[in-house]
Amino acid sequence: MAKKFNLGINNNNSKKVPTVAKIESIFDINYEELEVPEEEKQLLIKYENDINFHREKTMEHIFKFSKAIYEANQIFAKNRNGTFGKWIEKIGIDRDSANVAIRRYGLYLEAEVKGIEEPKKVLSLPNRTVKALTGQKKEFEEAEIVEVITAENPGAKLKEIEEKKEAVKLSDIEEKKAFLMKEKIRKQHLIKKLQDEIKEIEEQLVKIEI
Repeated sequence: MAKKFNLGINNNNSKKVPTVAKIESIFDINYEELEVPEEEKQLLIKYENDINFHREKTMEHIFKFSKAIYEANQIFAKNRNGTFGKWIEKIGIDRDSANVAIRRYGLYLEAEVKGIEEPKKVLSLPNRTVKALTGQKKEFEEAEIVEVITAENPGAKLKEIEEKKEAVKLSDIEEKKAFLMKEKIRKQHLIKKLQDEIKEIEEQLVKIEI
């Protein structure tokens, strides 16, 4: 019977080569398509993570900033003494920034009430979009506001809706203009008819006097 020789090789004790974890893009970016070298790719992936982290922190800060100004304004609104503006200036915030923050948080609360899936999308809306959606004229329907907030590109969606509204408005103006022109012509005909009748009456009066 052949002897089994122990050659001192133990698979469990053999040195393991450490595997280097490959860092991949968190946004599934294909850097090969972008023709980016491996070394630069790893740096860019790091920047992806940094940007994503700080963007999330920025949203958190915008939320807390807007909430604080909104609630402070609520306190001053109870007093009705108009001192909120003075207070906000003393802490180094201009009135326009404060106004946008108040509107933004108010819009966020509305988004929550409406049951929008991600109400915090309001936090990343451009200032112009926030101002447009929260204007005193109430130019937008509830469904349109939801459509803008949930759009992939809220600014572009707002512009699209505004252009449609402007087209309808112009159409209404043209219709009104056409109607008024018809009314003007009708009234002019009536005036001409009345002038002819007055002239006839005057001629009859002259005959009577003779």
